Amino acid sequence: MRSHPQTHTPLLKRASGVALLTVLFILVLITTMSVYLVEEEHLGIRRISNQRDAEQGFQMTAGAEQWALKILERDGKENNVDHPQEPWNALLPAVKVEEGTLLSEVQDLQGLFNINNLASGRDDVWYPLFTRLLSVLEINEAIADALIDWIDADQDITGSNGAEDADYLGLDIPHRTADRMIADIGELIWVKGFDEKTLTALSPFITALPEKDIKININTCPPLLLRILTKETLPEPAADSLMESRGESGYQDIETFLTRTEMAAESDNVEPLITISSRYFQVRSEAKFGRLTTVLLSTVQRKPNGDKAIVLKRRRGLS
Repeated sequence: MRSHPQTHTPLLKRASGVALLTVLFILVLITTMSVYLVEEEHLGIRRISNQRDAEQGFQMTAGAEQWALKILERDGKENNVDHPQEPWNALLPAVKVEEGTLLSEVQDLQGLFNINNLASGRDDVWYPLFTRLLSVLEINEAIADALIDWIDADQDITGSNGAEDADYLGLDIPHRTADRMIADIGELIWVKGFDEKTLTALSPFITALPEKDIKININTCPPLLLRILTKETLPEPAADSLMESRGESGYQDIETFLTRTEMAAESDNVEPLITISSRYFQVRSEAKFGRLTTVLLSTVQRKPNGDKAIVLKRRRGLS
């Protein structure tokens, strides 16, 4: 009697195929996990490296800040006239430090118009000056009233173009007026009538200092601010002449400036607006270390007697 051969070969082949696929799947899984773990390790190393570079950059900028403070203090002890040729405005160019570079610059903030001077409202000193600035820049002068209302502590609307809480609470992003001095000019974007275009035009000429009645330094301000000191805006050639006459060492006294022909019959109006000595500065320190660039912006106040400079606020950034 002939026996029939057993036919299990297809089953064996199928089982072998499944086992092979399982092994391949495990290999792919292990490979994927290995790549993931290696990548995670690389990212971890990168994060640690970036943290190190950021911290090192911050320490470098903090050191540059302190150096600038010492320069300002020494200058304040030596004289009471601030102009662009002084040591604080002639710090060293970018220098190599360890594995990076360090750059520090100082700007006289009193060479700009302090918008918190408008805390006095529609006065006879700062309000006309600000409206002249708006006019020269071809910006609607009506926004001056809205800015006053943003700063003052009451809910009384200034003029016909002011704006208090009721004007802001109905907006898509409702908010209230600050009812305090402005801490940073970027805050102006929330004020009625201000937009990015307005801020772009204004920002080279304004600052926000923590007190009012801060005078403009005629030795460090741009020509446009010299033009608007008088009741009738000066023509550009007149401002250029005032710039030229201050020379490298600036005006050494207010009287010399007020006796200029461009200031004829305007001295009483101009004198309350100007100074030749500054107390507020901005120190910009930039450190490049590793892959990162750290920037530290420090608003500095030099005390009236000039022997001490302190940091009022800092803003730190990375790039």
